[in-house]
Amino acid sequence: MKQPLAVAGYILGGALAGAALLHFASGASVPDDDDAPKKEAAEPAEADGALHADAEKLGLQLAPLSATTISAGQQGYARAIDLSPLAAIGAEITAAQAAVAASGAEAARLNDLAAQDGNASRREAQAAGAQATSDKARLTLACQRVALEFGAGLARLGCNAIPGLARQAAAGTRAVIRIDMPAGPPPTGAMVEVGEGAQAKRLRVLGPAVGGDAQLQTAGVLAIAEGTASVGRVLPARMGAAAGQAGVLVPRAALVRSDGALFVYRARGKDGFERIALTGAVAGDAGWAVPVGALHVGDRIVVEGAGTLLGLEHAAPAGGDD
Repeated sequence: MKQPLAVAGYILGGALAGAALLHFASGASVPDDDDAPKKEAAEPAEADGALHADAEKLGLQLAPLSATTISAGQQGYARAIDLSPLAAIGAEITAAQAAVAASGAEAARLNDLAAQDGNASRREAQAAGAQATSDKARLTLACQRVALEFGAGLARLGCNAIPGLARQAAAGTRAVIRIDMPAGPPPTGAMVEVGEGAQAKRLRVLGPAVGGDAQLQTAGVLAIAEGTASVGRVLPARMGAAAGQAGVLVPRAALVRSDGALFVYRARGKDGFERIALTGAVAGDAGWAVPVGALHVGDRIVVEGAGTLLGLEHAAPAGGDD
């Protein structure tokens, strides 16, 4: 009996020893979740709010902002308008005036003959009178086209002045200027300064222009300038100009348009760029004058390649949890 009991003891002891070894081996090889080292979240590339880019690789050019002075008073924009349609209206007015004179004289002559000795029939006199009325209607319509196509301001010159104005515009001695101001249209008769430096001119407002500016959503006014002017060229316009506030001069090449507003990209840090909105900016020949505030003299802005940064900013994926 002693020998079977000894064998059973050996077997039981071996099983217990094996279980103990398996327990310690598994505990050593599989660490607990709480003991595992924690990973730190990677900091996003734009955590500082700036767009980071390699200026040299993208071909960006930067320049410091220079100082300028912004005149006080109402600011706006002016441009010469195309007067080719006015020339056609002027020719129509001239032809209609000649027709009115001729048909009116013929109607008067036939009426006199019919009343005196019956050499002209009453029917002929009535036909001549109808033709005279038709010619007058054509003249009235031609005169109304000035207001309908250009605005009441130009129509105030009078129908007789339109053919002469068209001839002067063709000769380069006069131009019609449209003026738009975000604060509201200047009143009729107000004096507005258009242009800069020695080329600036003081113009008297004639009255409203037709339609609104598609970009500015403003109601414009018309004025006449002596001399020639490039059609479509945008010039600064000022009313009540005086010495004003300090500003910075932003080159036109630095401007980008997004969401209906104007922006520039200012350098920030080593390779960062931030988008700055332009508020209170005034257009000029040399660029846009912007009041000191968000931008300051000496700030380095992107003057070439700003559109590339805007494209990168719009193409960047939005941050969020996976």
